[in-house]
Amino acid sequence: METKTAVETTCGIPSERDAALAKRAGRALETLADSAQPVSARFGNETVDVPAPALRLLLEILDRMAHGKGVALTSLHAELTTRQAAELLQVSRTHLVKLLDDGRIPCRMVGSHRRVRAEDILAWRRETGLRRREALDDLTARDQELGLQ
Repeated sequence: METKTAVETTCGIPSERDAALAKRAGRALETLADSAQPVSARFGNETVDVPAPALRLLLEILDRMAHGKGVALTSLHAELTTRQAAELLQVSRTHLVKLLDDGRIPCRMVGSHRRVRAEDILAWRRETGLRRREALDDLTARDQELGLQ
């Protein structure tokens, strides 16, 4: 069921017990995450095949819960407010608005309010993460060349 609401499912901050359970479950499922094949899982008396992308998402959720963080699932096609988008990026709303105004992340205006597609926010976060990793790899290589590591 595809909807256009921004936040479809939210999990609050997990209790210590839930965080411990999430950590244990995540460890048990980690070895299965690299497979592109569905994984059979048993829920009560029923066994179902879980698609690999859903398993990777479940592992991400479990990891965040294990670290005491709440989780919100958002449709990729959802339009977010600037507050929601800033929370998703874990930046201030002011910084996000600057990124939007500079054209680094696309948005559209609804009256006087900006709306940002969740998929655009996630694409920007992914690209920024890649650039950061490349810069760190470059710095590590330079350190090794200079014998600093």
